[in-house]
Amino acid sequence: MSRVAIHPTAVVSPKAQIAPDVKIGPYAVVEGPCEINPGVEIGAHVVIHPFVRLAAGVRVGPHSVLGGEPQDLSFRGQETWLEVGTSTVLREGVILHRSTQEERPTRIGSECYLMGYSHVAHDAQVGNGVILTQSVAVAGHVEIGDYVVVGGLAGIHQFVRVGTRAMIGALSKPTRDVLPFSLVEGSPALHYRLNTVGLRRAGITGEDYKALEQAFRAVREGKPLENLPDTEEVRTLKAFLEAPSKRNLSAFVQREPGFEG
Repeated sequence: MSRVAIHPTAVVSPKAQIAPDVKIGPYAVVEGPCEINPGVEIGAHVVIHPFVRLAAGVRVGPHSVLGGEPQDLSFRGQETWLEVGTSTVLREGVILHRSTQEERPTRIGSECYLMGYSHVAHDAQVGNGVILTQSVAVAGHVEIGDYVVVGGLAGIHQFVRVGTRAMIGALSKPTRDVLPFSLVEGSPALHYRLNTVGLRRAGITGEDYKALEQAFRAVREGKPLENLPDTEEVRTLKAFLEAPSKRNLSAFVQREPGFEG
């Protein structure tokens, strides 16, 4: 079994639970209590505050700060947590805050990729396989579904829900919910069409794609989702629309002649 490799300049609390095969770089600070699971790599100058759980294989880039208290004036110092899932990569300067609620941690899913200087605020729930590109800011209580891609410098308003496999364009400002499988862009962000490239990469093609296209058009035109093929993607879209929302749905861009999707 490999031993923990802690650089001599790092400061690690005796309250921190450090599993075998963990690497902790120069001048890193690991406070406790926290849980660092096997295979985690913590870069130089990283700060890990108390009440953080890093699952196996997480990589934390230099100067990242994980588990800081929520930037919420109602917070009173209670024990709340931040959890980061298996094999997620956090690049340099990433900032993640723990939650305001004791029963529900801030969560980042497994196999996510958070690029440099991205930020996820308190109580956010980020799914698996999500990509946040450079300098994305995710506000408190945001929910992001699996395999979402968020373009650089985008800022997501608090309590917004982003459905699975959606794409948010760079520099966008989603202030309302984003449909699964869709492409949004702008400030405020508007629905343009289906996330065609992302769907093709996910293998959602042929009849499944056509059914989803019909459903998207029905939502855009304010029609009920009836008499549509019962595909997994259509069911996902219906469930998203039926779930509670505090922000309502982002508007659709005005169609132009020849517009597809």
